Amino acid sequence: MKHLKPLIIATSILFASCDKKREEPVAEKKNHALAALEQKNYEEDGFPDFGYMVSPQEYRDKYADQPIFRLKTDFPTELPEEMPKFLDIDFKKEPLKYIEAVRDYGFEGNTEEWNPYKNKVRNWYHIPWLHPSVEGPNAYPPNGGTEGFHGLIKEAPLGPLQLGPGLKGIEGDYSVYAITLINDKAGYAMGKMWKSPQSPNIKVLDKRYDNGGFPTGTVFIKLLFTDAPKGTDFVDYLVNPLTWKAYITENFWKSDKRVVSDVHLLQMDISVRDPRADRSPSNPQGTGWVFGTFCYNGKLNKKNKLMNLVPVGLTWGNDPENKINKTSPYPPIKTEVNKDLKETVIFESPNLPPQHLGWNGRLDGPADLNTVSCMSCHNAAQYPAVTSLVPPNAAPDGGVNPPAGGGGKKWMEWFQNIECGTSMDPNVYSTDFSFQVAIALENFFTAKAASENGKFASQYKAVHVPIRRGDIAPNK
Repeated sequence: MKHLKPLIIATSILFASCDKKREEPVAEKKNHALAALEQKNYEEDGFPDFGYMVSPQEYRDKYADQPIFRLKTDFPTELPEEMPKFLDIDFKKEPLKYIEAVRDYGFEGNTEEWNPYKNKVRNWYHIPWLHPSVEGPNAYPPNGGTEGFHGLIKEAPLGPLQLGPGLKGIEGDYSVYAITLINDKAGYAMGKMWKSPQSPNIKVLDKRYDNGGFPTGTVFIKLLFTDAPKGTDFVDYLVNPLTWKAYITENFWKSDKRVVSDVHLLQMDISVRDPRADRSPSNPQGTGWVFGTFCYNGKLNKKNKLMNLVPVGLTWGNDPENKINKTSPYPPIKTEVNKDLKETVIFESPNLPPQHLGWNGRLDGPADLNTVSCMSCHNAAQYPAVTSLVPPNAAPDGGVNPPAGGGGKKWMEWFQNIECGTSMDPNVYSTDFSFQVAIALENFFTAKAASENGKFASQYKAVHVPIRRGDIAPNK
């Protein structure tokens, strides 16, 4: 452990250059004042704030009016007693009322800045250790990690026609970047996991160990932004955008150069540990989680631009008995709703832009693959990552034909209903449906191994699978 603290301090450089090949050695570049500031940040919080940012001089000269992201990790040490009031709403009987109440719970006290330090109503927090870029030939996302204006983490590519016929695409694909806030219930679990910033407890979210998992009442709310559209490309519902400055790569796949660019709100995801979704004799397929998705529609032109987010749908299971192999190809022209699904509700509304949805109409957002679902992807959240995020042939997506093997025995492993706090692979630890926690642990232990020049037995227990939401197509 004694070797890890200098590593953490080194990785918390507040204004790191994106071009590692040309940057000077850290020891030569840092002055005493910056080193003292980094030491102070480490001692107070234990975690770096972000991984990539313009230089201090460029920030002062060009972007002084922009925020500097600060990680909020002052997690509660006792489990908060108060439960969110929206848990009084039956998500199966009144799904629209439920998802709008979760939205209102998340927005109360939060502004378009999405800064939990300014919320005077309730406490929200961030997940630590998302700042580094995953390294190596299978790194996903390539040249990832969080940027320093808003703490956005590079998340996924956005391909041609994915959002509509006007999005022709760019070389290397557009990108999706995201920032997640977690409420006090989830913050309590993160506080248990990261009680020692140098030695996270990886059993906290696995129900096999001391009833692990996120407590009921946990809420995650994630905003997803994109650098699309550019040039002559257009997406008709991304008018009147909620726009942030972000320090991002020029495209998703090909460029490692970071630039300051505008990104626009595209999607919002919510997830709730709802006790009514728990597994029980009367609910033998319960997952314990309810997921929801919103799509931005700037044509509504609400004064509070966050309110331009339109509910897409709500889901609490994978409908494992429904094995029909069908997808809606890109571009989405009309939202094709599958009325046979019993654990997904899609909100058909004139305010909802056309959606491609997921596999056979399951819930997914505009930034997601049309071959999977919210639940199927989060099934694979675990540490170490030994299960692919998506089933075989799920990517590349968006084509006219459904994926080969869709609905088969192997494919349906991703569409089973897994109980909260349970890993898809029993040989590893559950991160209770949270991929960001899984990524954080991967980042931490990769850095720890590098700092100690040692290896861990867990690296040899099973074949490691990179956490990927898509594959590099031959033409990329």
